[in-house]
Amino acid sequence: QCTIDRNRRKSCQACRLRKCYEVGMMKGGVRKDRGRVLRRDKRRTGISDKIAKDLGHKTAPPQDGRKRSSASGGGGRSSVTSMSPDQVLLLLQGAEPPILCSRQKLSRPYTEVTMMTLLTSMADKELVHMIAWAKKLPGFLQLSLHDQVQLLESSWLEVLMIGLIWRSIHCPGKLIFAQDLILDRNEGDCVEGMAEIFDMLLATASRFRMLKLRPEEFVCLKAIILLNSGAFSFCTGTMEPLHDSAAVQNMLDTITDALIHHISQSGCSAQQQSRRQAQLLLLLSHIRHMSNKGMEHLYSMKCKNKVPLYDLLLEMLDAHRLHRPVKASQAWSQADRDPPSSTGSSSSDGGGGGGGSSSSSAGSTSGPRGSHENLSRSPSGPSVLQYGGSRPECTHIL
Repeated sequence: QCTIDRNRRKSCQACRLRKCYEVGMMKGGVRKDRGRVLRRDKRRTGISDKIAKDLGHKTAPPQDGRKRSSASGGGGRSSVTSMSPDQVLLLLQGAEPPILCSRQKLSRPYTEVTMMTLLTSMADKELVHMIAWAKKLPGFLQLSLHDQVQLLESSWLEVLMIGLIWRSIHCPGKLIFAQDLILDRNEGDCVEGMAEIFDMLLATASRFRMLKLRPEEFVCLKAIILLNSGAFSFCTGTMEPLHDSAAVQNMLDTITDALIHHISQSGCSAQQQSRRQAQLLLLLSHIRHMSNKGMEHLYSMKCKNKVPLYDLLLEMLDAHRLHRPVKASQAWSQADRDPPSSTGSSSSDGGGGGGGSSSSSAGSTSGPRGSHENLSRSPSGPSVLQYGGSRPECTHIL
């Protein structure tokens, strides 16, 4: 037997493995004196290892992330404010990811398992490109690693959904998930609850067509979704505060100014320009609502163990659950037991807007077991989680 110590631990791999077993280490991360080490505990720090790796950083304290990003970013915050609106628009358009191919050879008609396998596989591929897209946004790499991860974790499904809607804008009744994966509403019927989400996506795509959404406007809205998610989630207490919220707000103002500048070049009157700005920004609440619906549906599929969830997709989904406040579950449970009066119902429906209500009520449970029970109480489970009741009028957004 070889002597394995600090200086000679690499001399013999077999003896090193033997010594590991002797001290109680076991394959698979399980020791004799304790249970499996859950990756979830790591993620409670707010930094996902997989996302951090894709962002090109090592998991490090936030201060180190800020120093590194400011050193390599070339100019920091001032470089963002010094850019003209046209430069910002060019950067945003150049950052757009390509349309992917699913490369999955699954025959129609799709079953629930094959459909969800296709969609989760595509989502995992798109997440990698989404991270690459975010890194190209002006000022994003100047943020700390903590802030970058928080923004991505709180908006990833919204970003994927607005990209899907944009790809489908010229194909009425179709959703273009990939070049070789084009689905219609009827094909969503094979998955319980999917047809409702498909209807929402198709309705928003129809709204995009009606507004004649332009590429410059789309890239601005997409960036606004990412940057606005941090401030929104912090206000509702669903995640840790950003380390440099002023820098994120500065980036958000720059993107918003670029959007306003582009609209001002249309030749419309000032009133028409203001109206279009409002119409475009109002779309974001619908997308947030769809995102919350989709998140609950994806989590219910995970609880049923019907589809594989790939590493990055699972990281994002679990991060979304961990960011939810525990106290919200008590409030919504009380709302289920004591239905609100008609007066309270109407005020809650109209007061907060689609985006605010969806996000703040998204934290219906603090663990998988409770979430699954709530989802299985009735076919309108996601609606109950979304609004604290199964009122049919709450399910329509357009």
